[in-house]
Amino acid sequence: MKFDHPEPIPIIFDTDMDLDCDDAGALAVLHALMDFNETKILGVIVDVPFEASAKCVMIINNYYNRPEIPVGLLENTDYEKGKKYQLYRGAKKRIGEFRDYYTEAIVEHYSSDFTKSQKIWESVNLYRHLLSTSEDHSVVIVAVGLLTALKALLDSPPDDLSPLNGIDLVSLKVKKLVTMGIGRFPSAQAEFNWLMDWESARFIISHWPTDLVVQSNGTEFLIETKLSIKTPESNPVRKIYETYLKSPRRGNSSWDLITALYGVRGSEPYLEEKKGYRLILEPELGKNHWVPAENQEFNHSFLVLKPPRIRLKKAIEDLLTKLPKKKR
Repeated sequence: MKFDHPEPIPIIFDTDMDLDCDDAGALAVLHALMDFNETKILGVIVDVPFEASAKCVMIINNYYNRPEIPVGLLENTDYEKGKKYQLYRGAKKRIGEFRDYYTEAIVEHYSSDFTKSQKIWESVNLYRHLLSTSEDHSVVIVAVGLLTALKALLDSPPDDLSPLNGIDLVSLKVKKLVTMGIGRFPSAQAEFNWLMDWESARFIISHWPTDLVVQSNGTEFLIETKLSIKTPESNPVRKIYETYLKSPRRGNSSWDLITALYGVRGSEPYLEEKKGYRLILEPELGKNHWVPAENQEFNHSFLVLKPPRIRLKKAIEDLLTKLPKKKR
């Protein structure tokens, strides 16, 4: 099924391309939607401070014949010992016991003069550049990782790119933020993404100035098996899944892919958007719950799957396995 939009939806993709392979799948979905002229990927923000993660994004963009898409990277020189990433380091160690890290392997396998020479932006600079040059109230931000880079954006002061501070710039340029996080209704305990930088997540959920949509579905069906059947070995997304899962034709959860699809196509016909609530992230680490919204200050909503779920699974698999549009 192809959806017609009067104009392609401008998307900024914010990802922690590191500890799971569904980030790569989500980027592949966005590229397929761009082939159908449903979206335009303005840029990609890597919200973890790893150059290999940014290079992975470049390799995927290049495979889809879009090397010009700019990539921004969160800068942090205190990852190894700093308290901020203590939970992240622990999670990475645990995940490494049953999954294979893929970023370094992918960069080594697909290394080229292009990946070695392409500019990597600082994340806030790229955010501000992309937003300042966009139409008002047009940009959809699809955030499937930590919310660290987004907090840095909201905290940013006026500069040569825009006379507006971060919150005012977002208010003017962003249509909505859709974020993947375990914020299930009516309450939940965060398991990853937001939990890895709870301070930033709490700030974003409490201060984001435009519509904010939470996407927490993804365990209901698995995605991947057709990647190893329908796409060539040269496909870096296939390679990422096979490396991370330690085998071809193994399934993985679809959290980030659903988020990417919703960011472009909206809820119909696969999802239902529940409105009229406010999401609260408590000071207690990981604890969050929804309450009825008493005013219009908080435009929070969450997504639920519509039956039959196989319809959404097929739509995602078709996009994930779509071969790149040929160069003109």
